[in-house]
Amino acid sequence: MKIVPFRVEGKYFKKMIKLYCQLFAVDPAGMEQQFKRHSTYPHFEGYLAIVGEEVAGYVYGYSSEKGQYYHELLSRHLQRDREWMENCMELVELGVHPDYRGKGMAKRLMGILLQNRREERALLTTRKDNQSAIDFYHSQDWKTLRDGFFPNVPHEYIIMGKTLSRKKKIG
Repeated sequence: MKIVPFRVEGKYFKKMIKLYCQLFAVDPAGMEQQFKRHSTYPHFEGYLAIVGEEVAGYVYGYSSEKGQYYHELLSRHLQRDREWMENCMELVELGVHPDYRGKGMAKRLMGILLQNRREERALLTTRKDNQSAIDFYHSQDWKTLRDGFFPNVPHEYIIMGKTLSRKKKIG
């Protein structure tokens, strides 16, 4: 397995979309546009896990800022926990092909994404009925902040947060 940076112009972009659509049963055209839009957001960063020439996993995120669609949804829901919206990144997508789950790929991808972030905190959302994802995030020191989050879909989501370790700059 090799880890490569996520690039919308890269040779693996269409394969990443294919995996995403396989995992979530969604329209590829809509997802391609969404991923391209996200790649223009401040401090966008992402990685792909490549096995052979196939995308086996992916992760990406960006700085969460006022005016962004999801930032505004999260802000309304985290009124009592406003500090989570300050200086934070959104971990937007993390997915691993079922054949590679339970082998450390998600942990490695997330670790690479979070290791040098400039933000103090990170947020993510996951469906409340996805217990394996919730258990994974809890094992990686994410905490549940709120449930009852319905981001314009019929499914209930939970919001999770993590304080990021920031390396002190020398000099």
